[in-house]
Amino acid sequence: MRKMKKFASVLLALVMVFAMNVTAFAADGDGYTITINNSTSGYVYTAYQIFAGDLSEDGNTLSNITWGTGIGSSNEQFLAALNDTYGTTDAAEIAAKIEDAEDVAAFAAIVADYVTSGTTSVQQSDGTYTITVDDAGYYLIVNTTVPADGEYTDYILEVVDDVNVDPKTNGTPTFDKTVTDVNDSDNTTTQGDTDSADYDIGDDVPFTLTATLPSDLSLYTSYKLVFHDTLSSGLTFNNDVVVKVGNVTLSAEDYTVAYTTDETTGETTITITISDLLDIEGLSLTSGTEVVVTYTAGLNDNASYEENNKAYVEYSNNPYDEDSTGSTPEDITTVFTFTLTVNKVDSEGNALKDAGFTLYKYNADTETYEVVGKEITGDGLTTFTWEGLDDGQYKLVETTTPDGYNTMDDLYFTIEASHTEDGITSLVIKDADGNTISGTGLSFTTSTSDGTISTNITNYKGSELPSTGGMGTTIFYIVGGVLVLGAAVLLITRKRMSAAK
Repeated sequence: MRKMKKFASVLLALVMVFAMNVTAFAADGDGYTITINNSTSGYVYTAYQIFAGDLSEDGNTLSNITWGTGIGSSNEQFLAALNDTYGTTDAAEIAAKIEDAEDVAAFAAIVADYVTSGTTSVQQSDGTYTITVDDAGYYLIVNTTVPADGEYTDYILEVVDDVNVDPKTNGTPTFDKTVTDVNDSDNTTTQGDTDSADYDIGDDVPFTLTATLPSDLSLYTSYKLVFHDTLSSGLTFNNDVVVKVGNVTLSAEDYTVAYTTDETTGETTITITISDLLDIEGLSLTSGTEVVVTYTAGLNDNASYEENNKAYVEYSNNPYDEDSTGSTPEDITTVFTFTLTVNKVDSEGNALKDAGFTLYKYNADTETYEVVGKEITGDGLTTFTWEGLDDGQYKLVETTTPDGYNTMDDLYFTIEASHTEDGITSLVIKDADGNTISGTGLSFTTSTSDGTISTNITNYKGSELPSTGGMGTTIFYIVGGVLVLGAAVLLITRKRMSAAK
């Protein structure tokens, strides 16, 4: 009898683990009502009586424990599973062997595979779900239907009165999409996996999708996990997916990758499917195990200053229905690029035609400046634009100079940017010494709303040679006259000095 009381106390402890605020009310003689406080539509709860017995007059104790009506107690596989675990198939003897919450969980895992008839819930006008059962006993309450955005829950309840339950769910996967941002402005710093990054057109952008497994994985005999990812038109999927579970890298046979590009929008939809995570050998799966998908996408010529891309994960959400799935909220990452515009002007600030420029970016790996795109030049051009730039160190070289003007010195400058997935928060241009360029002389104008950078480059005219017949020849005449006059004075002076002797 002491064992039976201990089993009852353990079951009640399990109730406190799986369901909060369990309140009992006196039954009215027409059975017992289990009320589940969940206002979300689309659930179906089913109550299976797993243990029955004789209820004491005070309504507190079940004695003469037998199998309940919700269990296939004559099922040979069920009896074999009980015998393998407990060495007996007798309900009272098995109840006596259950001594702690871990034993209850193990028992519930066996029972859940062999439940038969149960009583389903009805959603009331106030949003709660109610289940009415005829007899006292211990009931396994499970979600036999879970809505697409819902969470599975199960628990064992002692029902000797009407019961009111606030269910506690067994959890769902969490999901995070990130992008790796390499900070080119100081050549070395990698900001790590964040929600935003900036890159040059032509770069491969690394993305990471991370699903963290929930606490109720042990309830499932199969578990589906599907990553759904959408890339904007400015990103080209490189089809280089790698999947890791914990520290184990999965082989290509363990998952499938499918992707399509919409001809109208240019968006690419990627689907990475693990049809049954529990069927993959060599994995150690626990609550909190991370399933990590990595891949790269090239930033292409369609890229705007802000490329938003989004993803979510679909997952099994009901161990009693292998086709039932839920999905996490979408997570967004953003890739930014910048546009540099150079306006060519003269010393008066007027547009100056027929210049040409080449833009270079510093490569820390080679320690050299490399050409960005190609030289921009042409008759009549006064404005020069480079799109799809990352942060980093740059050199602007005037490769074609308007006739009659001095070539500008090479201009060294650095683009520094800060951003979140929602937008650019800071866009600053610094000189070769690391000082922000502002005030008099050369200056840059930046916009965080569209990632644009602009500046005026001034050319100054060269020194003018004198023209023929003008002042230029007059000066020679004057100098020549002075020389002749000086020679005459010197000659006269010498003659006088000779006569005086």
